[in-house]
Amino acid sequence: MDSTTTVVLRYRDGRTERATLVETDVDQQIVRVKRDDGANDELPFSELKALFFPRTGQDDALEPASGSTIAIEFADGEVIRGVAQYNPERNGFFLFPLDRSKNDRIFVVNSAIVSIEVERL
Repeated sequence: MDSTTTVVLRYRDGRTERATLVETDVDQQIVRVKRDDGANDELPFSELKALFFPRTGQDDALEPASGSTIAIEFADGEVIRGVAQYNPERNGFFLFPLDRSKNDRIFVVNSAIVSIEVERL
């Protein structure tokens, strides 16, 4: 992924912070980021709920969403609805929120999900 991508890290313990995404290693279940102070860090999926990719461009710059419309519930009770090609065998997946006015896409950590409901096939 592009090393200049700003993401909002959402932790399972409720913390939220911005960082620059360096790499997401789905196989090793690690997200590598650069913090605002310049420090590099590796965050295990076990600490993260999701990575939000804030909107930065025009509507025509949005990646088209494909897949099923689903509702994801996290352990803290937050529910996010969007379009995704969900695969329970994978460690994470991209969700394109139904309202993309703030976030273009969200990388959801599978192990942070309590339930998933398919709203439309």
